[in-house]
Amino acid sequence: MEIEPGDKLHPELHLYNSYDVTWPLIVALGAYRLVCENRMVVEKMLFRFKKRHVLELERMDFQRDVSTALTRFNSQVKTWKEWRTQPLSLETYKKVMKAMEFGKNATEEIDQRMIQEAESYDDYSDFPIMDLWVFFNILTWYITHKAVSLNHRVELENRLRRAISYFY
Repeated sequence: MEIEPGDKLHPELHLYNSYDVTWPLIVALGAYRLVCENRMVVEKMLFRFKKRHVLELERMDFQRDVSTALTRFNSQVKTWKEWRTQPLSLETYKKVMKAMEFGKNATEEIDQRMIQEAESYDDYSDFPIMDLWVFFNILTWYITHKAVSLNHRVELENRLRRAISYFY
């Protein structure tokens, strides 16, 4: 599926198991997206199941769970496509940035990236014109490329999940 031309998401189903049940059975359904020229891939986990000592896969019923996860995936893609048509307002920008609790340097880096990615500028406010999808990608770029540690990255990802509520 494509959010826009060239921006593809690939759902993938992974099954892990061992013949002698030393490993747990793992079923993982995720959506994968190439986000960077350095070949970095971002994953959105849609469904994950892990169970030890599974001797017979036939007794495991994943059809409903995987189907539900794929429905959620389709819904998420629809939301992301809608973001492509919704302009980022100055008010939304301020609310999201406040919720993210970025420091001064982080805010400056994000603002610089917004200037680079902007289609143009609002004549009245001199605010960069872009859609919500571009802004979301700038925030995820900062989190994945600039966070100082894994713990900081996880915290920023959690803040972003909450901050996205201001997109609506």
